[in-house]
Amino acid sequence: MNENKTKVGILKKITLSVTAGTEPDTADLTPQPFEFEFIFGLGKEGLTTFERELSDKTEGDEFSLCLKPETIHNIFEHICFPLNRLSRLPASFFLRARVVRAVPAESKDVIKGLAALASCGDHCCGDGRCHL
Repeated sequence: MNENKTKVGILKKITLSVTAGTEPDTADLTPQPFEFEFIFGLGKEGLTTFERELSDKTEGDEFSLCLKPETIHNIFEHICFPLNRLSRLPASFFLRARVVRAVPAESKDVIKGLAALASCGDHCCGDGRCHL
């Protein structure tokens, strides 16, 4: 492991490169990888299942999850994952992500993220870009 790589941690802005497929080693649900950003550790109930999967990773590390539409909310909770980037949503799929960046979040971004959580309550804001 390269010591110069930044580790994922609380209040870091995490950028992931994501693909999805119907099989573990395919990306047939995403025409090309897309980047997804969020601030790690903002949830009022502690780390989400998704964040726990990321917690020991450093820049360049990859991981994958097998997801079903009915479990997505429980996996991501408050994190607004852009499911609209998938070409379709099958009964189950594999999400593969690579940590591109893990940098300390700026104060304004943390405040903005907390405000968004407060305004959403316990559900997605419903803008059509987030998980179910």
